[in-house]
Amino acid sequence: MNAYLCTYRHYEPTRAQLRKTACETPDDPLLREFLDGYEDSYFDWGDDPSFFCALRRLGNVNKASWGVCRTDVRRELTEHDVVVYFCGRQDRTARCWRYYFIGFGTVKHIVDRRELWTNAKYRSYCDFYNVLARCERGELKQKEYFHPHHEDWDKGRAAAPYVIFDPDESAFNVDSPHHVATWNIGHALPEVWNRDRRSQKLEKLLFEEREIARRLRTSASWYAHVKLNLMYKGKLPRAGRSLPELCADLKKLV
Repeated sequence: MNAYLCTYRHYEPTRAQLRKTACETPDDPLLREFLDGYEDSYFDWGDDPSFFCALRRLGNVNKASWGVCRTDVRRELTEHDVVVYFCGRQDRTARCWRYYFIGFGTVKHIVDRRELWTNAKYRSYCDFYNVLARCERGELKQKEYFHPHHEDWDKGRAAAPYVIFDPDESAFNVDSPHHVATWNIGHALPEVWNRDRRSQKLEKLLFEEREIARRLRTSASWYAHVKLNLMYKGKLPRAGRSLPELCADLKKLV
């Protein structure tokens, strides 16, 4: 059993990337809605994890999927594993990063990219923006909505499974996620966690009780949010609560 902590960046696309993304799919009003509201959202550019599509297409954010980024994590996941998400947003002054607790997902289905298109029970996910590839006559063809497209889409990204979360065993909040920590550019690592009770409880659950020295940010570079396995070798929990107990407590804090 695995439990990973992953931080995704709220990427700020260029004007050219926004224009290309909008122009390539002018007949998709839902994508237009995503683009219009993206700047003030807590979504990933590319909607991966697919919180926007889960909300707008399926009516439940906890039905999200994951299919493009973190191939190293997606390859390791099995049913009933857990992924804890934080969103990192760079301040518009570019002087600091703020981190928000999005929640956690429990894996329900590990889906081969071809099966996503051939098994009827996954049909509703074929309209999500994070499918990355479509299957035509048994072959995968690139299907991306957001620019820049991934040149390595078939070199690992599409080969790694498409992950669908269990809505009954997951809890996400992208409308008003809690601000837990801040890192000021030029200051020492790691980020500084807020002193409110909710933030302190999260920090204790995820790091202190499990005897982990690092926090969300791992370096001062642009790519600074390395994933973290909250378990020892995927088998034995670290010190502190068991995985079911951890999820029960996290759910109260989403």
